[in-house]
This record gives sequence, C-alpha cells and structure tokens, in this order.
Amino acid sequence: MALYHLGLSTSGHDPALALVDAQGRLVFAEATERFLQDKRAWGIAPDHVNHLLSALQQVGFDLASDTLTVATTWKKAKAELPVQITGDLLPASDALWLRELQAGLHARAGASLLRLGLARDMPEVRRYDHHLCHAITACGFAPAQSAACLIIDGEGEAGAVSFYNLRDRRLTRQWRSWGPGSLGTLYAWLTQLCGFDWRLGEEWKVMGLAAYGTVQPQIRDLLLSLLTAENGRLRFADRDRLLEIAGKISVFARSGDAPLMDAADLAASGQAAYAALADRILDTCNEGSEGNLILGGGCALNSSYNGTIVGHTKFERLFVPPAPADDGNAVGAALLSWMQTTGIDKVPVLPAVPYLGSAASASSVAKIGNMHGLAQVSDISGTSETRVAQLLAQGKIIGVMRGRAEFGPRALGNRSILADPRAPDMKDRINRLVKGREPYRPFAPVLCVEDVGDWFENAQPSPYMSITLRWRRDRALLVPAVVHQDGTGRLQTVDTETTPWMHGLVRAFEQETGVPVILNTSFNIMGSPMVHKVEDALAAFATTGLDALVIEDMLIEKYKA
Repeated sequence: MALYHLGLSTSGHDPALALVDAQGRLVFAEATERFLQDKRAWGIAPDHVNHLLSALQQVGFDLASDTLTVATTWKKAKAELPVQITGDLLPASDALWLRELQAGLHARAGASLLRLGLARDMPEVRRYDHHLCHAITACGFAPAQSAACLIIDGEGEAGAVSFYNLRDRRLTRQWRSWGPGSLGTLYAWLTQLCGFDWRLGEEWKVMGLAAYGTVQPQIRDLLLSLLTAENGRLRFADRDRLLEIAGKISVFARSGDAPLMDAADLAASGQAAYAALADRILDTCNEGSEGNLILGGGCALNSSYNGTIVGHTKFERLFVPPAPADDGNAVGAALLSWMQTTGIDKVPVLPAVPYLGSAASASSVAKIGNMHGLAQVSDISGTSETRVAQLLAQGKIIGVMRGRAEFGPRALGNRSILADPRAPDMKDRINRLVKGREPYRPFAPVLCVEDVGDWFENAQPSPYMSITLRWRRDRALLVPAVVHQDGTGRLQTVDTETTPWMHGLVRAFEQETGVPVILNTSFNIMGSPMVHKVEDALAAFATTGLDALVIEDMLIEKYKA
C-alpha cells in the first residue's frame, strides 16, 4: 500500500493535477487542457475522472490498495472572501462568472475518487493558500538554499502580491498586498485594449506586439497612475480617479477591425508601465536574498520583463518554474500535502526536469507502421538527432512528439515544432502554413547552455523559456527567424543532463550548418492546446504544412507531390 498526494488547481481556469509520492517525488503533473484538448479548460474539474485515471495508471498507482490524499490550491472559495466585484477595468460579468466556476470546483474537489472507488464518501480535502502554493511550486524547482521569493498574479485570497523568504529551504511569508491592486488585472485589461482576449490567454500576443511599438510617455504614465506601489504593496487608484484615468487610456484602444499594428505603441507602453511597477515591487524584496530571486504567479510568464531583472536590479540569479501560473499550483498543493503528512518543513528540491506529463500511447505508436501508403515511415532509432538535423537543414518544418509531455505552457522539445532559424521567411512560413496565427508572432531559439554567452548579451540559463534576452548583433543576423523586432529572443537553453535529445539535436544541426541554434514553437495550431495523443499529432501533420513528424523514434514524411 502506497500513499500519493494529489494536488488540484481549482481556480476555475487552467485546471491541472499533480501527483507526489510518499517519498516526496513529483511523479506526474499535467494541465487538464492537454488531456481534453480544450484551451484553458474553463470550469472543468481538475480531477476529471478519465484524466485522473490516466495519470494514476501512468505512475503505477494500484486502485485496489494505494491511497490518495487530496489538496487544493485555494484555502477558501472566492465567494467567501470579502472582495467587492466591480467592472471598472474588466467586466464585472467575467469576475462573477469566474467566482462561480471557482466555487463549484472548490466544493467538488476530490469527487472523482468516488467514481474510481477510492472513497465511499467525499474525501477530506486539504486546502492551501493560493499564493503559498505558487511559492512552494516556484521554490521546488529552484535549487537555491536561500532566496527572495516573489509571487505576482491576478489575485489570491488577499491581494495580488506576496513576498516570502526562503532560508535553508524553509519558506516564510514576509508580507502580502491586501489592497485591490493587481498587475495581472492591469495586463489583462491591456490585452483587451489591444483587441485581444485575456480569457483565451492572449497576453502573449501583447508581449510579442510590444516589440513592434514605440513607448509613448503619455500612455505609459497614464497606465502607471492607475496603481501605486507602497513598500511593494499594490493598490489601484480610488474609484473616481481610476475611472477618469481609464477613460483617457481607452481612447488609444484598437477597434476590432483595425490593423494589428495600430496597437503596437499601446502594447509597448503597457509593457513599459508593467516593468516600472514590477521594478518598484522588486526594490523592496532584496534583503537576505543572497542575490537569488524566485519568481512565481501568472505574471512570472512575462519573459520580456524577466530578462531585464539580472543586471538591472540587485538580483544576480533568477529562477522561474516551468509552470508559474495557476496550472503549476497543483504541484504546490501536492508538495504541501506531503510536507504536512511527513512533518518536513523544508521545501524539497525537485529535479530540473519539466517532462512530467503523459507519454504517447505505446499501442498508438505501434500502429504508425501501418501508415505505409499514406506517408513514408522510417525507424530512426539511434540516428534521430542526425536525421532530424539533416531535414531541418533542408528547410523542412518538423513536428516532434517524444517522451513525456512538458508541464507548463511552453514547448520545451518534447511537444514542439522545429525548423531552421537561418531562413528569413521561416517565421512567415510557419505562421501561415502550420500555426495559422498572426504573422508578427515570434518564435523561440534553442541553444546549448554553454553557448549562450556567444549569442546573447547578459547571458544566463533559461531552461523553461522564462526570459527574453538581447541578441548579439552580429549573431542575430545569422538566425533572423528567431529574432524579435526589437532585437531580442525568448531562448531555451538545453544541456546533456536534463535535455539530452535536444542538446544532441542542436549539436547535430551545428554539424550540418555551422549554426548551433534551432527554431522551436509549440506543437499546436492557434487556439488549441499542444498535442496530447498520437492521433492529435497525426491530425496536425495531415492538415497543416508540416513536412515531417517524429513520434518517439518513428519518422513520418509526406510523399512528394
């Protein structure tokens, strides 16, 4: 009989589940959207019966003898909190809707154990503070013994900023923001002003568009005046003042049918305002950090800002987990449950491996050999890095589905679309022929961690695509498809220990071309989650401009017309 700890992200959006075993090992973590192929999976239970059963089967859980402890990522339902809902920036209808979704998921967490025969009554659920779950997740993936840990998001049980000290792996909250002020809410509103939808997670589009714009001091300063940061605590301006400022900013909003580039200056100005406010928070967080900053919460996905922290602030090292937003909180809840059970008060250091999700079905992989006649199928076992590198050097666009899926919103090589970054038209080709998304949207460069200093200024590791750095100008000319309009790139660094296949592929591509950089983007089409099943990957291969597909060690190529 073994005890597992099931962490459930119960925010109402981005549900996820995580499993920690009796030894404190994180053995599984996956967002519900992947399993259901439903972007952000609004309102779906994180312990969706079929998803939970699949996860348990993959970790070897014995339904007849093993047991589960259930933990959630909110201590209380939002409806129980003394927070007044207003529609001053985002529509009140969105807030009311999300509050009700969260209340239902909070109340029903663990119900799937009844269906699976793991409980006869609703199980007792351990409920943990939302920001504490963020902090435990972030610290778990950070190897530092001591650090400042800052959580910034849309909202927690009280406020949208919390600051913790990590000392000898023990975590202590130093303060939290109690007032109604939120960088997450500000950025969501900015997303709406730019003509995108925060409910679809389109803040990414704002960050990408900002590279094409010029900061307009008038817009930036108006946005800055919406919030004050006093000793790190955020607070919105009084309501009358807030409405006055919001009205002045709204005149710069992009209408739905206007060209995308009409919002570029607004996006750049909003990103600048975000950075200035985040700087003010960080100014209060350095004491006792030993130069280390651990960043969590949804705002930790702002890679453009993250890349400015080291070298611009007092911090010398930055750690961001692979899933810093609400999906990642499932890990924090599971770890907190394990710590409560064992009485251990130190946050365990998790292996620096984000490949925690589902593996491709062996039976589905075995059927690929039956595709002869529909596509050219080859077994490339033992030569996969070399063969894929050769195809990339020929200009082929390749989908990759290998090993266990990445946990978090960014493709890190196991559910990726790869291409040659040297081709000036490659970005346009992938956006148009494969992804079906806006032509300005950028792609990420992958390079070996030992090479970063040769290609980027202010070099630092970025294993989870958490930071954006400025390319060295002479090197940027060699890889135009992965250079943002402002001369930066959101890089992924790979090494031989945690990402051996991708590291070997980059080196093989270097042998072919002399350039040790590969273009990487998530294996999906716009509006859909990353592929989950073999059938998802095959459907994308058949219906898009992908030239080839790698599933485990099987290479599938389209016949030439």
